[in-house]
Amino acid sequence: MFENDMFDIWLDNKSKEIILKLDKEKLSTEEMMVLMLKAQTNHFTHLDQDLRSDMQALNTKLSNDMQALNTKLSNDMQTLNTKLSNDMQAMNERLSKEMLDLRKDMDKRFEQVEKRFEQVDKRFEQVDKRFEALTTRIDRFMIWSFTTSLAIGAGVVAAIRYLPAVQQ
Repeated sequence: MFENDMFDIWLDNKSKEIILKLDKEKLSTEEMMVLMLKAQTNHFTHLDQDLRSDMQALNTKLSNDMQALNTKLSNDMQTLNTKLSNDMQAMNERLSKEMLDLRKDMDKRFEQVEKRFEQVDKRFEQVDKRFEALTTRIDRFMIWSFTTSLAIGAGVVAAIRYLPAVQQ
């Protein structure tokens, strides 16, 4: 994604370390952020691959269509050269009409490409909303964890301070 193998290797190794200690101990905020970054890089990589493959398929399709149009146009031109001179005007009008139709077809295809870009933009917006929701959940969890820890700590301090000492 970043064309930086060192970063990818570091992120892979760090995320594997964190996953190994996931069940054994509580994760720090930094470790959670590393896992979130790894998930994001994976997601962006997949989106990038999907976009590239879609663009390659579209490029191939457009190339094939243009080749077919060029072949058809070439055949039409050979036919025009063999016709009599009195048929030249009618053939020129027909070719003009075909060119306008081809231009309309090309315009429609460009509109389709534009719609695909809009769909990709919508996907990115959805991903952004998901990340915002996840960040909100993590923030709430951190506040809840902090207040719980603070309350338990205050209870322990109060118990130590105000309960009588046990004598043996």
